[in-house]
Amino acid sequence: MLFLDINEPKPSEIKDWMKLNGLSINEASDVLGISKRQFARILSGETKAKRLHSLAMQMVWLINENKKQIIQTNPGTRRGYKNKSIKIPIK
Repeated sequence: MLFLDINEPKPSEIKDWMKLNGLSINEASDVLGISKRQFARILSGETKAKRLHSLAMQMVWLINENKKQIIQTNPGTRRGYKNKSIKIPIK
């Protein structure tokens, strides 16, 4: 579980979310579609994050976890592996 209260995530939980996803303040604000200034206010606790923000953060986390799982289970998605292609001769 990412947030104890989905309606009002705490700044410490948001910082943990950033660490889990390897995001800086700039990247996190871009992912959420808010300004860096507004995101910094949320991190400092000056303003509260809205439910919309917490849901977006959970979606980003789920997508990243899904990517990790796909990479672990499918060796073809690792870096350096050439994609297979199909060649169809045209007469």
